Amino acid sequence: MDINRAREIINSPNDIEVKYQGKSVWINSINPTIGNAFIETRDGNRKHYQVPVTELTEE
Repeated sequence: MDINRAREIINSPNDIEVKYQGKSVWINSINPTIGNAFIETRDGNRKHYQVPVTELTEE
């Protein structure tokens, strides 16, 4: 995924499924300067990660 698409997903009123390493996640915010996204898993654990936007996939 690229920064622009991640930004569109964050601003979308729709629930767009995004995955990181096969797990469904929310994109909370992005840092375009370094190309990272701050994500949260959508499972019951709700773990937070900072990952490269390029490693996110849209389902």
